Formats: sequence, C-alpha cells, structure tokens
Amino acid sequence: MLQFTLALVLVALAILSLQLAVLAILRMYRAPRHLRMPLIPDEALPHVLVQLPVCDEGSLAVRVAASAAQLDWPKDKLEIQLLDDGPAHKHEALIAAVRDVVPADVNLKIMRRGERAGFKAGNLAFGLTHSQAPYVAVFDADFVPPRDFLRRTVPALVADNGLAFVQARWGHANRNRNWLTRAQGFLLDSHFAVEQEARFRAGLPMSFNGTAGVWSREAIDNGGGWTGDTLTEDLDLSMRCSLKGYRMGFVHDLEVPGELPETAAAWRAQQARWTKGHAQCAAKLLPLIWSSAIPLWQKTAMTLQMCQFGFYLLAGTSAVISLVLMYLDVVYLDSVATLGLIVTALGISTSLFYLRLGQQMLGREHEPYFLPSLLLAMIFPSGLVLSNARATYEALSGKPMDFARTPKAGAAIVGGWRGSPELVTGISLPVFALTEQAWSLPFFIIAAAGLLLIGGMGLQGRLARLPAPDSAPGE
Repeated sequence: MLQFTLALVLVALAILSLQLAVLAILRMYRAPRHLRMPLIPDEALPHVLVQLPVCDEGSLAVRVAASAAQLDWPKDKLEIQLLDDGPAHKHEALIAAVRDVVPADVNLKIMRRGERAGFKAGNLAFGLTHSQAPYVAVFDADFVPPRDFLRRTVPALVADNGLAFVQARWGHANRNRNWLTRAQGFLLDSHFAVEQEARFRAGLPMSFNGTAGVWSREAIDNGGGWTGDTLTEDLDLSMRCSLKGYRMGFVHDLEVPGELPETAAAWRAQQARWTKGHAQCAAKLLPLIWSSAIPLWQKTAMTLQMCQFGFYLLAGTSAVISLVLMYLDVVYLDSVATLGLIVTALGISTSLFYLRLGQQMLGREHEPYFLPSLLLAMIFPSGLVLSNARATYEALSGKPMDFARTPKAGAAIVGGWRGSPELVTGISLPVFALTEQAWSLPFFIIAAAGLLLIGGMGLQGRLARLPAPDSAPGE
C-alpha cells in the first residue's frame, strides 16, 4: 500500500514537472504576441486610479507615493490612493512625510479604514468604494513604477474590453544583495519571462501578480471584486475573471523594479503565505471551475496553475514514505524504483532548463556568478519543504488565516523562527539517503542542502557568512 501511494505521489510530481516543461517549450516556440496599444491623445485618455496598499511600510510607502505622483498621465485624469492599513499612531506621520514629497497639484488621497478585515483585498476594495475610475493600477510599497507605466498599459485595456488586466514584469532592485536574493531573482525571472510569457502567448489563463499591473474596473466588478477569504487575492480574482471569459495581458519588456526579501526568515514567510493562499484558492475555486461550462483544456490549465503549491506537500509526502520504507527495510518494486528514477531525473532536468531559459530570455546567461546562482535557485526552494507543506496543511484543514506580511530589509526573524526544524531534518536526511535506495539519493541530497542552508540562515538571522555575488573573491 505504501509503495502504491508513493507511486501516485511520484506521478503527481511528474505532472507538475511536465507543466513547467510544456510552458518552457511554449515560450521557446510559440510566436510572440503583442497587445494593441493605440495612440490616444491626452484629451481622450480615461481616468485612472492608482492604488498603493501599505501597512506600516515606513519610507517605502513614501517612496511609492512619490513615484506614483511622477507617472506620466494628465493630472486631471489621475487619482492616487495611498491606502494605509498601518497603526493609527503612525498615520499622521505618514501623511506629513508623503505631503513633503508629493506636489500639491497631484490628486493624492491618504486613506485609512481603521480595520484590517480582508487584509490587502479588503484595503483595495475599500479604496474602490471611493472612486469611479474605469481603470485601476496597483503597486505594492516596495515597487517603483517607471514614469511611462500607464502609457504602456492602459491603452491596451482601452482597445480591448475583453482584457481583465495588463501585467508588467517584476524587476529586482536588490538582486545582487546576497546569494539568496540572487537565487530569488532567477526564480522570479523564470516565472515572468518563461511562465507568464508562455501563458500569454498561448492564450492560457494567467494570474495577476498582486502588483505592477492595471485592471479594468468592469472586470473587477464582474469577477466578484476583491475578497479577503484567501491570502492570494490576486490569484483568486484572476481565476474568477477567467471563469467569466476575461483574458489577461502581459507586457514583457515593461519592468517595474521591486525589493526581494533579503533574509531566509522573510523569504520563508512570504513563500509560506503564497503557498497557503494558492491552496485556499484551489479549495475555493476548483469545484466552481470543474462545474462550469468552460472548455476542458481551460479547466485543466487553471487547475494545474493553482495546484503548483502541491509540489512541497507532495515532495514532503514522498520523502516521508521513502524514509518509512527504508526503515522497514522494504525492497522497492522494480516499477516503483524505475518511476522514482524517472521522476527525479525529470524534476531536476526540467527545473534547470526552466531556470536557465529565464535568464536566456532576458539576456543574462553570461552574467557573473551565473552557475552558482543557478544551482542555488535549485537548492534554496527545497529548504521550504517543511514550512510550505505546513502552510498547505493549514489551508486545507481550514485553520484561521493570519496575513504574515513579508518583512522588509532589516527584519531577520519572523514569528520566533530560528531554523531548527530545517537543520534537524537536513542533517538527518543524508543518513537515510546513503543507504541501498540509490534512486532517491539526488532528491535527498538537494533537499538536505536546501534545508541546511535555509535552516542555517534562520539560525543566524542573516547572510553574513555568504559572500556577496557582486564582490570579487576574497573581498
């Protein structure tokens, strides 16, 4: 029975790996698509609302407000909302700091609803009740939109009312801060330059990334609006809009720089929140998707997209079953052992190809420290197996939500975490891996390396012992 269960888990892992491979192939061979961007005279441009949801973001909230105020759009048709969900005692200081950097002739409103119901989704929905603008741009506090952002996105929505939103590509202002941020850069580059671009080219459903995009207000309303019953309100609304027949746009050459988490604790918290949110969306929306009248291919694509969170739970389950079988000294069936070898090889090769393709598509394959960064982008995510598997379990078991905001630069530890579970597991895995079960050795080595790195960083609370990738050896 255990071997049969393991085989099912391995097949599910193979399907997730094949999804990445298919998206990479689509990215390589599907013809490019370009959104229609008509030249619209200023007098005919529509009103645009720019929403900046913040929550105790300090100087980042001031910076994003200043950047939004510089957007190239007629001032009488631009409305900016700085939506402050932070503590009440800091609100007046935020108002003063923002007024110091934003010109008086800019239509900027600093709003505070006095509660955090629905988290970010509730904050965005609150702002929408105070505006009738037909197009809504969203920027998180750690992003800096370029001046021409609206000029390069809004016309596409004006030209095509079938589009729910237009998404720009994330950049990474602190990409070279340390090895962890560099690895994150690889992972996110592939998500945008490979996965999002492939979905756009192939006409597949695509998720909004929570920031650096512009929505059609009509699509938001028709899709059911922002709802705070999941931790990934962006994926939730995107999929609901897909069910309503809306399409999504992507502008691959429009980059909006943001900040990456600089510590293992911050990254771990962010990834656990995203994983939990994806699981919540799957539980909420999959019954609606499969009972709808949309085509089978679209149901399958939406299901696979939302179920990517399952990798960590599946990988953890596979490891536990393998360890139990090793402990019981069970000899694997030849078919299960062969399947394990195939799935392990498929997962490693697909991940390497996917990550490398992302850098190639952006012309970064010849940058310094390319190879170690590529390998670390493979290894670091495996260190999230424990925390993300737990996040998935909590989501599917209906545990009450807690929106764990991603700590900004300078925050080292979240929720008292010190990395001990990852360290203990990472040390234990090689002991089991170096047994006669040779097919699982590569998987356990990568998992152990990731757990030890993430656990060690959590124990330190910083990355001081790792050389900065933009420093010469010995510096």
